[in-house]
Amino acid sequence: MSSQSPQTRTAPPFNGVVTEQCQLLLSGIAVLILLEVASAITLVWAYWDTPVSRQNLLTWLGILATVQTAKMIALPLCHRRLRNDLATPHCRHILSVIALSTPLILGAAGYLFNPLDTLFADNMLAAQLTIACLGLGLSTMALAAYSSHFPTVFLYLLMLLGPGMLRLSETQEHGQLSLMLLMSLLGLFFLFAARRINQTGHQAMMLQASNRSLIDYLNRARSDAEALNEKLAQEIYERKEARQRLQETNERLESMVQERTRALGETNQALAATSERLELALEASNIGLWDWMLDTGRNYHTNFDRLLGYDGAYFKNFFGDLETLVHPEDLTRIRRAMVSHFKGQNDRYHAVYRLRHADGSWRWIEDEGRVVKWSDQGRALRMIGTRRDITEDRQSQEQLRLSATVFDNAPEGIFILDHKFRFLAVNARFEQITGYSESMVLGKQVLDHHETAANSDTYKMITAALNESGFWEGEINETRRNGEPFPEWLQVSAVRDEQKRVIRYVGMMSDLTARKETEQQLQFLSNYDRLTGLANRTQFREHLHKSLTLARLNREKVALLMIDLDRFKPINESLGHEIGDRLLKAAAERIGQHAGGEENLARVGGDEFTLLLENHGGEGAISQHCQKLINAMKKPFMIDGHELLLGASIGISVFPDTAKEAQSMINQADMAVYQAKRSGGNNFQFYRSNMRVASVEQLALETSLRKAIFKNEFVVYYQPKMDLASNRINSVEALVRWQHPTMGLLPPADFIPLAEETGLISAIGELVLERSCRQAHQWHKQGLGDICVSVNLSAHQFRKGNVAEIVDRVLESTELPAHLLELELTESLIMEDMEQNIELLQQLRTRGIELALDDFGTGYSSLSYLKRFPVDTLKIDRSFIMDLDKSPDDAAITRAIIDMAHSLQMNVVAEGVETDAHLSILRDMHCDSIQGYLISRPVPEKELVELLHTQAYRKAIDN
Repeated sequence: MSSQSPQTRTAPPFNGVVTEQCQLLLSGIAVLILLEVASAITLVWAYWDTPVSRQNLLTWLGILATVQTAKMIALPLCHRRLRNDLATPHCRHILSVIALSTPLILGAAGYLFNPLDTLFADNMLAAQLTIACLGLGLSTMALAAYSSHFPTVFLYLLMLLGPGMLRLSETQEHGQLSLMLLMSLLGLFFLFAARRINQTGHQAMMLQASNRSLIDYLNRARSDAEALNEKLAQEIYERKEARQRLQETNERLESMVQERTRALGETNQALAATSERLELALEASNIGLWDWMLDTGRNYHTNFDRLLGYDGAYFKNFFGDLETLVHPEDLTRIRRAMVSHFKGQNDRYHAVYRLRHADGSWRWIEDEGRVVKWSDQGRALRMIGTRRDITEDRQSQEQLRLSATVFDNAPEGIFILDHKFRFLAVNARFEQITGYSESMVLGKQVLDHHETAANSDTYKMITAALNESGFWEGEINETRRNGEPFPEWLQVSAVRDEQKRVIRYVGMMSDLTARKETEQQLQFLSNYDRLTGLANRTQFREHLHKSLTLARLNREKVALLMIDLDRFKPINESLGHEIGDRLLKAAAERIGQHAGGEENLARVGGDEFTLLLENHGGEGAISQHCQKLINAMKKPFMIDGHELLLGASIGISVFPDTAKEAQSMINQADMAVYQAKRSGGNNFQFYRSNMRVASVEQLALETSLRKAIFKNEFVVYYQPKMDLASNRINSVEALVRWQHPTMGLLPPADFIPLAEETGLISAIGELVLERSCRQAHQWHKQGLGDICVSVNLSAHQFRKGNVAEIVDRVLESTELPAHLLELELTESLIMEDMEQNIELLQQLRTRGIELALDDFGTGYSSLSYLKRFPVDTLKIDRSFIMDLDKSPDDAAITRAIIDMAHSLQMNVVAEGVETDAHLSILRDMHCDSIQGYLISRPVPEKELVELLHTQAYRKAIDN
């Protein structure tokens, strides 16, 4: 029977209307072809004796005949297409074009054959009446033939009558204009009639199509009903015969059924119970049963939906359907296992593989079964087995293997204790650290091997913490099996059961020996000169600060002697660095013999030494001491058979007579030793104020410095820092320059010491801070990225105690986010008043400001102090970088600084990077950022903006 709904059956199909229109157009074209040809011949006859050229008449008639011939050829093709039910709107358009190919030619005659110059000739009237009558006749026929498609009628009338009306409109005769108006009215009449006929015809066609569809539906329904009645009659007949046969069979089997009913009932009850037990067992164990008939390919599954989320009925073919879900890597293994069982190589089929779950995940499945029925030819006919989801088992096993691997290969020693602190397991690293193997400690308590009073107290403290919080960590001292003590970092966690009772303790231990040795080595290298063993510049500054602090408290004097070796440079250049180093070492030993204690002597440069004389007896005693030292240095040195002569120029600064700050003493001693060298060397000079301010130029420089702040003569240069992870500039260091009106651009070394002595350094520092922050905010607004700007802080600014207030005011006025400002300070600055300065740094850090420790490695802070400094970044001094690719010692120090900084969660910036070799080594050492001429020299703001624009452009291209 038809499955169409009533709405579908009664709705007039659109294709039926289109087909009807196409058929009407086709029949109309066939009729009008002859009429159009007859009209054309009549028209030529009417104009034959008029002034119109007969050649033109025949040409026009030939064109029309050609078009009509083409239409007659096309009509059978269109008719065949309609007969094959291929009517479409496109077909209708083709028929419309065919119909409209002639009226334009006919209408053109009304314009072409009635030129204006002969329009009113006497012999033209009959021809004009003929063409008018033919036009009205063809319009009437077109109205009847093409009214089923209104656009065709409209265009036909327009093409047929339009040219003649156009010719009439070109005359100025009242009669001709009246005739044109009459034809226009007739045309409108035809169009109105065509529209009404079209609407009526369209409704009729719709109704006819609907009726035809309904008739077709009723005919099909009647045919279906008749077929159904015949089928029902046949089934009734067959059922009667079958009922009769069944009745006879039932009578024969009734007795047999009665006999077996009781036995079958008992058997069914037993089978039902067994089946129920089996089903419950399979469901409880999450196991699926499968039964595969190999000869038919059909199979039976249970619990398939629970295992994999699929309906078991979906898999009608055991292997054909299942293999689409098997992981490609496991398919071959399943086939091999099955073939091996079929060939008798294994008594059971067993396979572990992955199946895709309905949710898209992969599940591990274990199949096990065997063939239970074979053919006479030894072919497997039936196979029964079970299927089990072992995903969780596999994951548990994998987790256990992973845990065991981590346990065995962890870089830290790991041990597991029971609730009475007895060893249950230890890993290999534990044995490497302690020397005790697993067999030596299993079952024994923690203190069984080396119980001491100190260890006992420590473990009591650890036990108390575990009982309270379930966790303890800290540094303790332990002893290896060979008796060697070592520091260790220990972490212990309690493991509890569901009742919150402690059942295990898990501990992790790290051997801190190497780290402690590295810290000690770094401590020594950071404070002592590796060649002479004397204190280096870092240690010297520390000792100088301490000496001045004590001198202030005790109202004592301190003398700083700056000792510069004369004639060392030509010896070093002529005989080589090896001889030069040995000469320096010998010179240091000789100076130390007259130093009054090596703790006061330091090597601060290549051939420069410093000596502190505390609580001395005045200039006279200092002079005697210096003269003895000069006399000792005049004696020759014997190095590898060379008799080498040196001298000593000594510059002296006295606290508090000429200087009250450490840096001022250093600057004054430098000036004094320079004066001693100018005096010919091998002499000493006390610092006198006329060494610096005796000249008018020096006084003018100080005056100009004071005015420079107000005249806005200070400019800020910026040196980029490149992040090695991204190879991009992410921060810059602000460096002040003085644009002197007559002396040109002055570097900091030419005016910063003077600014520190005159107290102007705070004003200059605040100016640099404000300009740098404002500029960084401008870069951010220009879309050049979040560029962090680093600004150096002086000791004088810290001593004033208002650094935090100044920074807050500058950040607020410039609108720069705090995290884009980094303050750089030296170790010696922090150590002047460490507790107060650390508190100030912590206040700055809580605001989000980055803090950097500048010139690290040249200061004097110990590593224990360094851990207390609230800084984010260490800047390695350029003195360690310049020979990084040549000096193993510098490389070792640099690597140690980087590793130590990273262990303290600090970033590292290397200063003075000038070569690709430096860059390559620092990359290998995992340095975070670099700064130096390899990237860029310090440049004005305009040049830096160009660099940042280039970087932003490259980033846009990369993205």
